[in-house]
Amino acid sequence: MIKSKKRSIATISGALVLAGGLFSLPANAADLLIEVNQSRLHQLSSAASTIIVGNPAIADVSLSNASTLVVFGRTFGQTNLIALDDNGRQIANLDLNVVASRDASAMTVNRGPSQTSYNCTPDCVRTLNPTDDAEATNALLTATSGVSDFNNGLADTGGE
Repeated sequence: MIKSKKRSIATISGALVLAGGLFSLPANAADLLIEVNQSRLHQLSSAASTIIVGNPAIADVSLSNASTLVVFGRTFGQTNLIALDDNGRQIANLDLNVVASRDASAMTVNRGPSQTSYNCTPDCVRTLNPTDDAEATNALLTATSGVSDFNNGLADTGGE
């Protein structure tokens, strides 16, 4: 009788440990975890001809070749991706989770309800972050596109 109770307690304890491990998994586990403003390659099991992204504002996906996806994190959030072959059969159905950068050089400055993001390697400079203050972000985008337009103009004229 005592051995039977010990076995029952051991069995229940083992089941609780196993259940605790299952319940500790994140509720929104993603097949692909991508940092915002970063790209990640994902290899498919076979060639894809159609890619569908649930919310293209969160992640952009393109094919590098028939079986290699390039996933770019546009802004924070969760979405999904479905890949179909030439016959319309599903070859992948992935959950995508776009998260903040884990870079130790990243810094966010909060002033009241607004925030601005910086990369501090080696000096602190503004970076684009979709959750930053809209006015500051638009100013940075304008300045950045102005430099890009200037450089593109130089490239078009051969640097002259």
